[in-house]
Amino acid sequence: MPFARKFEKGMGFPKVGQVVNGFTVESVSVRHVNIKGGYYEYPTEIVVKGEGSANQVKKTFKGFYNERRTLFSGYGNPYQCGHGKMDIRKVGVGRFLMTSRGACMRINLMPELMSFMAYLYYNRALPIDSDEDVWKKIIVEYIAEYEKSTLRVKPFFH
Repeated sequence: MPFARKFEKGMGFPKVGQVVNGFTVESVSVRHVNIKGGYYEYPTEIVVKGEGSANQVKKTFKGFYNERRTLFSGYGNPYQCGHGKMDIRKVGVGRFLMTSRGACMRINLMPELMSFMAYLYYNRALPIDSDEDVWKKIIVEYIAEYEKSTLRVKPFFH
């Protein structure tokens, strides 16, 4: 499973002190909870401060909360992840608490990608002399590069 820190980094959470459309991020808290084999939830809290309403906060961070990404565990297992539904409440003058319950579910990419390679092969988009061993090698290399790229993901907020 991706631990909370990896979920926070990989999902592009804003940084403390970062200003997003006039709202300053005061704190970010992410935890992880094991729900059942291959499924984990990530209760999150983000506190922002700024002039405006809860609706303005919602508009500002809507794109962030709609983001879906594939993250990899420390063992290299892929997980499909999302932030969950955003809830916003005012917690003082010009301060807002955004909470959500993100989730990651383990996925098995190899069969999907093998199926895709077969599709390409039968539609003559792959060399006719390639075989499943070649496909597996290509897929393993692709997944390794994909995993490396998730470590370099630019945060949603620049």
